[in-house]
Amino acid sequence: MGTSTQAIAVSLLRFALGINIFLHGVVRLGPNYQKFVDWTTGLFKDAPLPDFAVSAFAHSVPILEVVIGALLIVGLFTVPALVAGTLVMIGLMAGMCIIQNWEIVGIQMVYILIYTALLFVLTNNNKFSLDNFFKR
Repeated sequence: MGTSTQAIAVSLLRFALGINIFLHGVVRLGPNYQKFVDWTTGLFKDAPLPDFAVSAFAHSVPILEVVIGALLIVGLFTVPALVAGTLVMIGLMAGMCIIQNWEIVGIQMVYILIYTALLFVLTNNNKFSLDNFFKR
């Protein structure tokens, strides 16, 4: 049975999203980790959110991005990775709504659309993935 162009498209989009998210996390780790946390907490200093919650979320985002991105790149635990990525983006978007950064909210909505579109079309189209390899 041949490979459909839809399966190729889904795999390429999953891979592209994975690279994007993985590299978001990688560049924020190491020497940039504390800079990212400080920048994020500073952005929300006047927001009506508990400081500990903002700090905890800021500390977790780069790690979550690396893990979610890596899973998407190889196509392992793809559905949970897409759900987790969507939930992270919803958290980020909600924060940006609270501080009324509507331009960033629009960008985050594009990410949410890509995550959910992949979830929608993934069934039977995740052929180039470790999930598919282990399913056999």
